[in-house]
Amino acid sequence: GGLYRKRAALCVGRQGSGKTLLGVQALLQSVKEGERGLMLSAWRAHDLTITANHLGLPLADAIEKGQVILLECADLLHTPSAEKNWMLPPGSFLELQEIITSNSVSRVIIDTILPWVAIQPEKKLAQHVFSFVQAFERMGVTALFTMPRPVSPLAFALKNRLEEQIPIVFTLDYDEATGRRSLLVNKYLGDLNLPPPMELIIAPGTGLMRAPKLVPTPQLLPMPVPKSAKVAKPPPTKVPLPTPAPTSPAVSESAVVPGAIRFASVFRT
Repeated sequence: GGLYRKRAALCVGRQGSGKTLLGVQALLQSVKEGERGLMLSAWRAHDLTITANHLGLPLADAIEKGQVILLECADLLHTPSAEKNWMLPPGSFLELQEIITSNSVSRVIIDTILPWVAIQPEKKLAQHVFSFVQAFERMGVTALFTMPRPVSPLAFALKNRLEEQIPIVFTLDYDEATGRRSLLVNKYLGDLNLPPPMELIIAPGTGLMRAPKLVPTPQLLPMPVPKSAKVAKPPPTKVPLPTPAPTSPAVSESAVVPGAIRFASVFRT
């Protein structure tokens, strides 16, 4: 599957799992499709472009050509106290909405969504999340939201409320010990048959992508050594016995040696 146009998706993941990188990829994908994109990030714009360039992603070029808009959260945090509390002032969403509509933005990436929806008391959370998601659908934009992996009860409550309103939710994970990355689909519309975790890699010039399947290397077996053919042994060569010299006349044929062997019978010609 994939993300649907004019709908929202939520990406959850721990620090270092690749949420921001995925947001940059989604932003640049809008350029390939001839659409204008906007990314609102907690990263400093200059730092983000340097990191993208290091990975071979042409973010700086797209910004210079006016194909994408890169905003820092600090641009909408007008007071030091707001930045300290990581909460946006009341008019921030209207300001963001004006930027989106006036620049004909079709794709929006918000990295991270926490300042917009992490409100208290918790009983107002569900209504606030619903209004927030519906506002993007009314603008007719494709939206990708990111949030850190929840660790507190309030963070889990927020994630649950977001999952109720957002049709596609997935989790990025990164194992520091092994360096392995994966993507797990938590929700895909109403599909109950969700795929297993997908292994990911970071490829230069592309970013996050599906890891190639490892084909087991066939084990090289030693070449069989043919058994040497048995060579028939040649029959023993019969060596003719040497012809004995004539018997000395001093030796009588009737001479007998121990064992009753007569020399005359052996060497008789």
